[in-house]
Amino acid sequence: MIGLLMVTLQPHAHLEGTLLPRGFFLVLGLIYLAALAMDRLAAHWRVPGAAAVLLLGLALPTELLTRAHPLGPVQVETLHRVSLALLIFYAGLKTDLRRIRGMTAVGLRLGSAGALITLAITGLALLLLAPLMPGGLPPAAAALAVCCLGATDSGALEDLLKALRHAVSGRLSHLLQFEVAVSTLVTLLLFGLVAGVLQVPGHGAHDALQGALAQRLPEQLGAVGLHLLAGAVAGLIIGALAPRLIDALVRSDPQLLLVAVALAFVAYGLGQWLGGGGLVAVFVAGVLLSNGRYRVNRFEQQALGRVMHPFNTAAEVTVLLLLGLLVQPAVLLTVLPLGLLVAIVLPLARLLAVWALLPAARFSWPERLVVAGCGVRAAVPLALMVALSEELPHLRGIPVELAEPLAAQLLALMFVVVLSDLLLQTVVMRRQLEAIAQR
Repeated sequence: MIGLLMVTLQPHAHLEGTLLPRGFFLVLGLIYLAALAMDRLAAHWRVPGAAAVLLLGLALPTELLTRAHPLGPVQVETLHRVSLALLIFYAGLKTDLRRIRGMTAVGLRLGSAGALITLAITGLALLLLAPLMPGGLPPAAAALAVCCLGATDSGALEDLLKALRHAVSGRLSHLLQFEVAVSTLVTLLLFGLVAGVLQVPGHGAHDALQGALAQRLPEQLGAVGLHLLAGAVAGLIIGALAPRLIDALVRSDPQLLLVAVALAFVAYGLGQWLGGGGLVAVFVAGVLLSNGRYRVNRFEQQALGRVMHPFNTAAEVTVLLLLGLLVQPAVLLTVLPLGLLVAIVLPLARLLAVWALLPAARFSWPERLVVAGCGVRAAVPLALMVALSEELPHLRGIPVELAEPLAAQLLALMFVVVLSDLLLQTVVMRRQLEAIAQR
């Protein structure tokens, strides 16, 4: 495959009448086929497919691909925003409120307070371990990087459950899916809040973080409130209209797919237009669509989730491949010790959060261990890392000349953390469930 890439993607060899390099579609198709092959191999090894796709992205010859067709800021921004919107929409679709009755409050606590506790512990550990980062790690960059790790991931959770052969009970799996949706939303809002508070008008400013909190926190809290309001309004509007549109327009599953994707894009665009709440809007719309009532019974949550699953898979694979392509192997080696340490701290922090928030009267200790072990992270945190790279030059205490190398280090760090946890948590969970079954 590497040889084929070298032959087909030569600089200045374009398809006739296009700006695309010769062999572009051939190589793109081969990359996605290779990703599917890696996913199948991962299933055979009983590990999450996200880990295998990440490794594939890292193994691809990035310099050759980008020399033939550079990945500029516009392409990266488009890929990551579209993929993130589809991932969040799918998380909303997977939120079946009827199946988590009686556990809604627990899921909300776990997805909000649980995420915040996990991030606080991990952030403190990252600051203490910052000397291991070559060149050091500015506090503003550390704070924003930790925010990316708050969201658990719907696709990675499904992969993990498949790798465990669905040994997790239905009660816990529905709770985990609800937590995915809540934690994703909380993480997005927290990321925006922290980025806004730490942002400065000029490059390379060295104002104290305490000053930033005092000056910009009230303003940014208002901005987050506006995003929430705009997203909720847009999502409610689309969610209210969606059942009527589906009943009136849809006659088959392919049409249901087209309408669902169109509604996701409309919700995102309306949320952005009303006040920047596009991602909140697609989540709210997804929840309302999945829990709506339709004249045709098969066009309910199961059908919507089924037809959108391929799009979610495509978005997840795209984000994983994109990060693998952006990570520089030489930089990866320099952050490997720090990444492995953070990858150990992160699940321990989640375990403490789960132990503190799940009542012992309702959840046995094996169940709490299962919930703690299923806090896997993959595509959503990695998509946020792409956004972090764009925010770094505008953060306090980061000179503009250091922004690019620091972004490369943080991308590599996140790669190590996510990959390590995907593999570690799968092994731990498998042994844990086997031990519970033997009791």
